[in-house]
Amino acid sequence: MLTVRVDSSLIPGVNAPIPFDALLSAVEPVLGQTGRIVTAVRINGVEEPAFREGDILARVLVDDDDVDVETTAVRTMAVESLDQALHFIPTLSSGARAVAGELRGAQADAARPALGTLADNLALLMALVHTADLWARQAGLAATDWLGEDVAAVERVASTLVEASEAGDWVSAADALEYDLPEALDAWQTRLSAGRVEVEALETATTA
Repeated sequence: MLTVRVDSSLIPGVNAPIPFDALLSAVEPVLGQTGRIVTAVRINGVEEPAFREGDILARVLVDDDDVDVETTAVRTMAVESLDQALHFIPTLSSGARAVAGELRGAQADAARPALGTLADNLALLMALVHTADLWARQAGLAATDWLGEDVAAVERVASTLVEASEAGDWVSAADALEYDLPEALDAWQTRLSAGRVEVEALETATTA
């Protein structure tokens, strides 16, 4: 018989053959009731990091297969995403100031690629916060405003950078990077730090 374990606990009576997609669809709603999500899968001892991709989902499990499913609390996922974002913000601020210094130098044109990298990193930060927000809401946290005013402030800086770059106005770009962007990121960091406290309080209340 097909062997399936969830967090090392054996799940009896799983009949094979069965597509992995069907197995996952049966397991996840039950996990959702306890605030957990599947985060790792091993099939016959082999880690399957792309277990949500089509080829793995379509795989048909048979009697000889051995499946281990590992889960994580969604509140833990929220905290981890917030931690990554909070760790990333000071790096972005210092990077912005460094690029500003380059733009004020004699080789300002050479700093243009760094602006693109900075824009990509800001997009990554927004994705991290968006992910944290989704996990926190699944964990039961009331709707928050981690993506509101601060994102708008960052987007205004981004617009300034685009306009300044197109015009070759490196002084305005440098000013935005040295002053406006770090200020917006600092405000965002304060908001996210408060949000992390709220998520931790939720975790304590849930596990008490």
